[in-house]
Amino acid sequence: MSSEQTVVPLPPPTTVPAPLSNVVGGETNLLHRTAWSDPNNPLKVCFDPWENSQPSVGDPESVQILLNDVEIGRKEWTAPIPPSDLFVAISEDKLPSGVHELRYIVTIWSGTPHESDPLVITVDKNGPLLNPSSAFVFPSAVLPPNTLTARYLEQNNDEVKVDLPVYTTPRPWDCITWYWGETRGNLNKGGVIELDEKNYELPVVVTIEGQLIRDRKDGLRYAWYEVSDRAGNVSRPPSDPVELDVAATPIPRNLPWPTVEKASGAGEQQTLDPLLATTGAVVEIPVDAVIYPGERMWVQWGEPGTLGARRIEQPISPGQRRYQVDMQAVAAHIGKTLSVQYRVIDEQDGEHFSFRRQLQVQTIPSNRFEAVRCDGLTGGNLRYSAVAPVGARLTLAKWSLITTDQWIMITMTGVGTSGDLVFEAIRKRAITAQEVVGGIGFSTDIRVPKAFLNTLRRNAPLTGKVYLSFDGGQTWPPLAAPNFPLLQLTLVD
Repeated sequence: MSSEQTVVPLPPPTTVPAPLSNVVGGETNLLHRTAWSDPNNPLKVCFDPWENSQPSVGDPESVQILLNDVEIGRKEWTAPIPPSDLFVAISEDKLPSGVHELRYIVTIWSGTPHESDPLVITVDKNGPLLNPSSAFVFPSAVLPPNTLTARYLEQNNDEVKVDLPVYTTPRPWDCITWYWGETRGNLNKGGVIELDEKNYELPVVVTIEGQLIRDRKDGLRYAWYEVSDRAGNVSRPPSDPVELDVAATPIPRNLPWPTVEKASGAGEQQTLDPLLATTGAVVEIPVDAVIYPGERMWVQWGEPGTLGARRIEQPISPGQRRYQVDMQAVAAHIGKTLSVQYRVIDEQDGEHFSFRRQLQVQTIPSNRFEAVRCDGLTGGNLRYSAVAPVGARLTLAKWSLITTDQWIMITMTGVGTSGDLVFEAIRKRAITAQEVVGGIGFSTDIRVPKAFLNTLRRNAPLTGKVYLSFDGGQTWPPLAAPNFPLLQLTLVD
């Protein structure tokens, strides 16, 4: 055997939290400031277990953490080392800014030291330094006289572009966060601009959209910004705020509420019998609504994002102001009140909202539906002995305004030895496309099991109830008030 042995370095350490992923133009293995800035949760330098580890009171084992060959942490063990203890916590004061080599030296019980390969890390504790004249530079048409108007936005693509003064040592992946609000130093964020390796040395222009300005209302407003680097250091102090007198809301135009054909009521509230809208509803924009040539308009039926809501952009006939709403959108609002509104898009893509019409879609009386049917009836009696072994079959004819958005539940209630017993022939579920065409229980077999019927008293009532949710199972009628007429039977032997 050779007298010379090759000493294999231990694997490099790792850190918790780990460094940020390396990016083009960025620092190598950069530690985010949250990795080291919390004294209650310091950076952990971690390492793998080593071979031939046998620490004891007489022969302890230890790890030294070195930063550029300077010890910054140490830990010693006198008993077997649990995996959860394979780290050394390093306080912030031991981690200066800069690029460093991090390594560790393990000294095992025999006194033999073993050194690891290094891990290169970058620590950055210095936030970006803003220009002494740090305030946003607004266009001359705005500043002075520090006034931002709707007319300016209309003439400038519905936006205002402001210059950001050059700050000291911009770096790729710096983030510029700007704010727009009612007070100096407000935290009402307007947007974020992230620099990259291609543009970090170019002038920064912040585009403030007219819609954001209008959303945050007119009056005195303050614009300012701060810069954060990839490590999470933030410029302090932030920029000086710019005070603006904002009058960006366009002069309102007359956009009265729309009307719904076949609905009753002349005020803000109208009522619609859904049985008058079995082919859908028609919404009409009034003739006195101020809409200019070249402007676009559309109707909003219901709240966007809710079941049955529709955005209808095309009129029934070009040049008219009548818009068709499909039957499914009407049915989803049965028993509810929805808002109906139209919106106008001007030539600068500004959006103008009409007054909202509140439309109550009435419930459908139960006598306008058919009751569920049960096969094998003799008069009003269901004879137990005549029921097929698989149970009594139920069917339900389809109804006006049936859609796959609706959910159904069918129960059969009889009298047991100690009170009413209920069987759910259909548990709450959605109506299928087949059932929309053919009704319930014709394409699939729906049964009341004979075993359930056998638990019921004879010559006692047996009642079928149908419950319908028009809004996808969100709301249901009370159990005591099903939507459909009752099927009232007597169970006999």
